[in-house]
Amino acid sequence: MTEDSNKDSIDGGITDLFSMQKPQKKKLRDLEKALKLLGVESPNICYQCSKCTSGCEAMKLLELEPHSIMASAKSGFIEEIMQLDLVWTCIGCYKCKERCPQKMSPVEVLFIIKNWLVAEGKKLPGNYPKIIQGVLTNGFVQEPLEVRDRDNRGRTRESLKLPELKKPNMEKLTKIISELAIERLEGVEP
Repeated sequence: MTEDSNKDSIDGGITDLFSMQKPQKKKLRDLEKALKLLGVESPNICYQCSKCTSGCEAMKLLELEPHSIMASAKSGFIEEIMQLDLVWTCIGCYKCKERCPQKMSPVEVLFIIKNWLVAEGKKLPGNYPKIIQGVLTNGFVQEPLEVRDRDNRGRTRESLKLPELKKPNMEKLTKIISELAIERLEGVEP
């Protein structure tokens, strides 16, 4: 660890014994600033009740524990969170925020951290680039697919009497996404 990063460490001499990292108060301040822009309180109000984790869809399948993310964030271990591949497993369902008695938002913390990772040029895992490209190109994560029933017959939306999917106005969608990205990231350093 460099001398400069020690200056940004939170006072109290806390050290993570697994990674030997110290908490980073500059990253914590940046996180709090970004959360404030989104209208979310500081992670410090989280009292670790684990209600967020009990409803987390990613926890059920992929072992994401939102309360652990919040504990690390409020202790200032932002760099450690950024090194976890689990940050990408959050599906953004907002159940954690809905369940939180403090109205804290692990999902927002994870969105901010993902944005920082992208801004730093980190490689996106799995099919994320393909999904993002699909949304930006045609407005959908993927084009509607034919599905198979129990008798292995192909079924389309039309044969299932589902309404036709209308493509979004891509010019308007791109403009909205750009405005949101600029608005949410403005003034927040990765």
